[in-house]
Amino acid sequence: MRKTLLFLVAALIGATSFLLWMTGDRTTQHQQMEMITEPLIGGDFTLTDQNGHAVRASDFRGRIMLVFFGFTHCPDICPVTMANLSQAMTLLGDKADQVAPIFITVDPERDTPPVLADYLSHFDARFVGLTGTSDQIKAVAAAYKSYYADHAMPIQEGHHHAGEYNVEHSAFIYLMGMDGKYVRLFPNNAEPQDIARGVERVLAR
Repeated sequence: MRKTLLFLVAALIGATSFLLWMTGDRTTQHQQMEMITEPLIGGDFTLTDQNGHAVRASDFRGRIMLVFFGFTHCPDICPVTMANLSQAMTLLGDKADQVAPIFITVDPERDTPPVLADYLSHFDARFVGLTGTSDQIKAVAAAYKSYYADHAMPIQEGHHHAGEYNVEHSAFIYLMGMDGKYVRLFPNNAEPQDIARGVERVLAR
């Protein structure tokens, strides 16, 4: 009887140890899979700001970046998103000094530094507008997994003006941490309060 009891206890300990090992191993494997499948968003870049100065992503280290890809001739989504980002900066109060709202054009042919400067004058004064060569814009968009069409989209008939065209593009707001690493996405229609809260959560870490 005693041998049987000892055998059962040993078997129970062995089974428990095996289950713990399997759980730990699966947890480790799951973590490794997350590391493998997590998209690598962001990275260094060198572009030109609205004042004609060269700017690198590393220049914003120590501040949270709110990055949005768009173009100044965008009729609706871009100005609305920019207005929401401006309101979010206002809601952040003094904390906004730790944030860099960044507008990267996907239309570098038309969006020269002076054009960006004029466009951004309608929004928060802390906005940084960035442009560059076609290859530079393609590279930074690819790094952020941001889509845009590299060909012109004709304006609807009746609304066409010489030289005008639309650029199809994705419209996410990228929240990047103070270390330059990706934190999360906001949809383009995110409310200013939601954006501000997202920034505050990162600042509170």
